[in-house]
Amino acid sequence: MKLAITHLVLSTATFGLMLAVPQNAQAAGLIPSVTANVVTGGTGFGSIGFTTNGAGLIGPPVNKPTLTGNHSSSSNTNSWRSGLLDASTVGQAVIQFTFPRVYNLAGFSFWNLGGTTALANQGINGVTIQYSSNNGGTWTTLTGAPQSFLKGASTVPVPVQTFNFTPVFATNVRFINMSNQGATGTSYRLGFNEIQFTSIPEPSTTLALLALGLAGMGLGLRKRI
Repeated sequence: MKLAITHLVLSTATFGLMLAVPQNAQAAGLIPSVTANVVTGGTGFGSIGFTTNGAGLIGPPVNKPTLTGNHSSSSNTNSWRSGLLDASTVGQAVIQFTFPRVYNLAGFSFWNLGGTTALANQGINGVTIQYSSNNGGTWTTLTGAPQSFLKGASTVPVPVQTFNFTPVFATNVRFINMSNQGATGTSYRLGFNEIQFTSIPEPSTTLALLALGLAGMGLGLRKRI
């Protein structure tokens, strides 16, 4: 009888742990299906959609969203650059990213413009990064997020810049108060190649699964007594 009861305890607790694996794996890692739009600043070259769909990433994988790897030279088919700006309008450009649901946002990977010196000078330099947890109803500055980006390489490949911070629940992220890496005159634009966001498992999911395993162990102990 004791042997059978021990088997029940292990199998129930193990079931809870096994259940945690696929659910946590689904919640963690790269946030899929992120959309981007230019609130202000316009589009001069490329498309803002290229910045979240993996276009230009040379991975592996190639031309698919990933959190690592390099990017090819910036072009009109794999990056975004704003409309023509000047010293009075560059800081008014706003880019917004939307997640398909609430995620426990913990960081992101970023690829600035690059491939030539002229393109690298148009990459984003200074930035304020904010997040919203209610679909853009209110915005909060993201503590621990970068306030500037490194200039992209003037030769290929363009490497990734990776950032991590204390997780926050978010539905949206936006870039405001931006500046470029020094381009002026007829080249006074700003832009970037790609961004991919990182999430971690939601605490509620992890705790619920732990409770399931502990409940199974408690059941086994009561039967043993």
